[in-house]
Amino acid sequence: MKNSLLLFVSLLLLLTASISISAQSRDRDHPTPLRSNEITGSLTEHNEDQFYSFVAGPGELTITLDVKAIPENQAQLSFELLERDAATSLLCCEGAQGDGGGTGRDVKSVRIARRRTVILHTTNGPIGGGTFRIRLSGAAVSGGSVKTYDDDKIVENNRVGGNRSGNRISVPASGTLLIRMKDGSTKEMDLSLVREISVQP
Repeated sequence: MKNSLLLFVSLLLLLTASISISAQSRDRDHPTPLRSNEITGSLTEHNEDQFYSFVAGPGELTITLDVKAIPENQAQLSFELLERDAATSLLCCEGAQGDGGGTGRDVKSVRIARRRTVILHTTNGPIGGGTFRIRLSGAAVSGGSVKTYDDDKIVENNRVGGNRSGNRISVPASGTLLIRMKDGSTKEMDLSLVREISVQP
């Protein structure tokens, strides 16, 4: 059991290290956990939804969106901030647009009463193309990184490579850890049964 747990955690670390923000989630129920306070991307896919999760609060969270259109075209991105259920809106119907190679900006702030997981939902415009950058500041940011949240513990997602052999790894106190293997199979672990996880050489 101990050896399989160590193998399982090692695979988790390898998989997590290879994940980047380019693997963005289009699934409302499984948003991409943010690992920094900035998101960048292209607007080539029209009417495409993306979902990102992070911890915010307590205090004021500011979202700054910049778009830049490609020449003779239009760039448009809208966003909303949702509760953890991905249904209840905290900040709605915002966005920015750039025309003819130009730029656009939208800056919105919202007060978060308590620390909790929120979901940023973005939608690309129906036409045109370009690039975007979203920056989070204020209540969501701690030490230059965005924290993701699961159940009873906060896990700061800095570089996974920082977890040296023998170090303990912070995990949620409850829930199910899912790992999708390269062969397509899925491994599951009930985290309520786990007291401590560490990586050994």
